[in-house]
Amino acid sequence: MTNDEHNRRNFIKRAGIAALLAGVSNGGVAWAQSSAAKRSKVDFDKIPRISFTTLPTACNKMPRLTKALGGADLYIKRDDVMEIAHGGNKTRKLEYALADALAKGADSIITQGGVQSNHVRQTVSAAAKTGFDCHVVLSVPVSEKREEHMSSGNYLMDVIMGANIYIAEGSRSEKILEVRNDLIEAGKKPYLIPAGASNGIGSLGYMKAARELVGQWRRMKIKPSHVFVASGSCGTQAGLLLGLRYFGNKRTKVVGISIAGSADGVKRRVRRIIDEMCDLINVNKEFIKDNEIIVNDEYTGEAYAYPSEEGIAAIKQIGRLEGILLDPIYTGKAMAGLIDLVKNKKLDKTKDIVFIHTGGAPALHAYASDFL
Repeated sequence: MTNDEHNRRNFIKRAGIAALLAGVSNGGVAWAQSSAAKRSKVDFDKIPRISFTTLPTACNKMPRLTKALGGADLYIKRDDVMEIAHGGNKTRKLEYALADALAKGADSIITQGGVQSNHVRQTVSAAAKTGFDCHVVLSVPVSEKREEHMSSGNYLMDVIMGANIYIAEGSRSEKILEVRNDLIEAGKKPYLIPAGASNGIGSLGYMKAARELVGQWRRMKIKPSHVFVASGSCGTQAGLLLGLRYFGNKRTKVVGISIAGSADGVKRRVRRIIDEMCDLINVNKEFIKDNEIIVNDEYTGEAYAYPSEEGIAAIKQIGRLEGILLDPIYTGKAMAGLIDLVKNKKLDKTKDIVFIHTGGAPALHAYASDFL
């Protein structure tokens, strides 16, 4: 028996397979199901999930930013503060993805991303915690910064945590297939997690987060008109929207700020993931209408993995006003969108706005030259 397999079996023995696959309670949060939820034959709390962090994460007011922008009260959901290698939104998704892998008898994980992928860093950490062998296929989207990006930040953490790293000079998909076939030939049982863990099973993590928010808002006595989130692989936006509606919130708009793709393309990906989740929880796909999927692509900058001037300015503003660190590829661009839309009164009927901090600050180190 290899050390990895021994560690994995010990983990399962310690935690207990029943405990790992048990659904979690709603933490005492009362919620009113919609008629669509009542028709569901699936008990959401019984969907297999491994707990990787302490929940709920904090939802706090940003008083100094609120004052600076002169609009609605602004709040931030701190999903950057978690227990899987500096946290981030992928932790919630991995709770469901790795439970599914465990239930299916997998012994290794394959996933992908750029060399500064926040998702990959969290996957490597979660795999190490659960004893899975982790294989990651990485690309270098910013070729002119290859040396910087492969010597610091998320990539450095992947190396430290023992990831099996493969650099794809061409198609990541082809390299993933090659790695998968090699593992199968070696007698392994690999489980594939897509980029961002943004499929139906992974995005259930943000349905759970939406229920968490509904309870927090009730206790805080706020009624948010908008929730802002960076939308890249789209699973976080999809899970939030479906989750809010499923757990009784009919009014809060979920605004995805695209970090790379066109609004139409992002909307299609959000729609696809929502449909996958609806299949998993047995809810009619028409429960979420297409016009509820809101995406703004005006703040993407040059391309994926390239910071924008507005995003860098937003990172500095939030850092200096609230002492919170955003990242240059996702949350910086999303915050730039929120700041512009609020400051210039481009949103209708605003009352309490919540920003989902999806993490990513470790990537700041790889982008030091953009700030210094």
